[in-house]
Amino acid sequence: FVIFLIDSGATHSVVTSCKGPLKCPLPFKAKNVTPIKIELKPGVKPVRVNQYAIRLEVQKELETLVNTFMQYRLLRECQSEFNTPILPVRKPHSQKYRLVQDLRAIIQITTDIHPTVPNPYTVLAAVAESNTYFTVLDLKDAFFCIPVDEQSQAIFAFQWESPSRGRNVQMCWMVLPQGFKNSPTLCGNVLAKALKQWQGNNDHVTLLQYVDDLLIGADMEECGRHCLLKYLGLAGYRVSQKRHK
Repeated sequence: FVIFLIDSGATHSVVTSCKGPLKCPLPFKAKNVTPIKIELKPGVKPVRVNQYAIRLEVQKELETLVNTFMQYRLLRECQSEFNTPILPVRKPHSQKYRLVQDLRAIIQITTDIHPTVPNPYTVLAAVAESNTYFTVLDLKDAFFCIPVDEQSQAIFAFQWESPSRGRNVQMCWMVLPQGFKNSPTLCGNVLAKALKQWQGNNDHVTLLQYVDDLLIGADMEECGRHCLLKYLGLAGYRVSQKRHK
């Protein structure tokens, strides 16, 4: 198994893990997933929040991220009635920046989804007493694996001024954005459906899910882990090497 870790500068690193050729396209997209529709509250109007001023040298740093996100079809240009600002957030112990979107105005006008995130103590209670070997898998940037319906993408629009081209355009996310209130629940539900099929064929292994973190419990070392990694790769998800325990 080859595990790749790419620092995209996003809120979480774009990560891939795959079995096969070294040159895997990055990042992957979840397979056989219906694009997510984002519902607005009744009677609301599009919100427009002006972009914050960003220093030129920081814009140049962010441009690398924007170009990468466009290359892998996480972002696209658009014309939207919605607009919320982006801001650079410096990474801890680094000179690099993350691209963060202030979605507070969007959170106010989109419908709430009942969170289905389980209680960690309840989840751990399902571990079989016979399990003595455990593996923790962290699906990095799982939100970026989940496509958003084309008509809903414009809700997550922001203004972008390219320092190298001098163009001022709007961009929008084609995938679930970081910082959106419903992203954890929506992503967790999609992932749970994908894992259900694997669990049905591997009932000798305990598989627990907490949003995008997975715990494998087995009676023998390596039992089920390689099989699950392969399954996740084929389903379009990638695992972080740093948090693979």
